[in-house]
Amino acid sequence: MAGEGKEPMRRILIVDDSPVVLAQLSDAFSSEYEVVTAESGEMAVEILEDPMRDSVCFSNMFDLIVTDLNMPGMNGFELAAYVRKRNRVNKFTPVILLTSEKISKEEARAHGCAAYISKADKQRLVSMVRIMLTN
Repeated sequence: MAGEGKEPMRRILIVDDSPVVLAQLSDAFSSEYEVVTAESGEMAVEILEDPMRDSVCFSNMFDLIVTDLNMPGMNGFELAAYVRKRNRVNKFTPVILLTSEKISKEEARAHGCAAYISKADKQRLVSMVRIMLTN
């Protein structure tokens, strides 16, 4: 049968308050991955907690989350900490933090981020996502 044995498409949640960045990243990933976007940390939480989704538990439906650090309301650090605290089944859904600020690897990890990348280096982000989501 057609499609038999084919692995389901990996899913990425992209969170950024800039519609331009959301569109750029969505375009960069949509040919290889299923992409869901959110314009704020709060909207991301709503997506992750949606009881209508067929998921066993929180954030089980995403393989990776990419989030901006500086957003009004819930920022990227807060979202990453929330994901890490609430996710029980996967133990760890990787969160990549996008920022134009200088932060250390230790600071990013302390907030629950697997990695951080400069917003200006989108090619590095695309490469990192491919590496992280390749079996």
